[in-house]
Amino acid sequence: MGRETAGARLRGVLVIACGNTLRGDDGAGPETGELLAAELEGTGAEVIVVDQLLPELALDASRSARVVFVDAAADLPPGSVSVRPVNPGKDAPGDGGAESPNSASRVPGAARRSLDPFSHGIGPEDVLRLARDLYAAEPDAVLVSVGAESFEPGDGLSATVRRAIPAAVRAAVRAAEEGAGTASRDDA
Repeated sequence: MGRETAGARLRGVLVIACGNTLRGDDGAGPETGELLAAELEGTGAEVIVVDQLLPELALDASRSARVVFVDAAADLPPGSVSVRPVNPGKDAPGDGGAESPNSASRVPGAARRSLDPFSHGIGPEDVLRLARDLYAAEPDAVLVSVGAESFEPGDGLSATVRRAIPAAVRAAVRAAEEGAGTASRDDA
């Protein structure tokens, strides 16, 4: 299907690509997001590229049927691409929700995580939780992660991550297409 005939086939899909381009492979999200903006042009999907997730994105998410988050991940092998569902009611794997054997605290990871907008304390689950709690919206959501090699200050992606970007773009397009067909929440 060509872009001219695609029309609004992905209407209601929001892609939020995040990461800091001045911190090495953390720029995988923005790099993927820029390519997705060109790839999805004319399809009705919206692509937002940000340095980090912020509470304000909950409004955009609330107006969407599906949200595809794209970000770099420290807990994946460098250059690998992973897609997982995102649920506002559950903690993300690896966010500290699991209790350590010596932990006296029984507080879930998401509750311990700071919602300070000046930190990386806000994750995809938090954006969706805010969309649910503030706007009574529960869009379907997935996270496309690219395994990072380094988050050290520096301009540019590692060669390993740069080679993974086309796979991340394909994974995000597939995720967007899987969410298509659901009505948009735009002031219906």
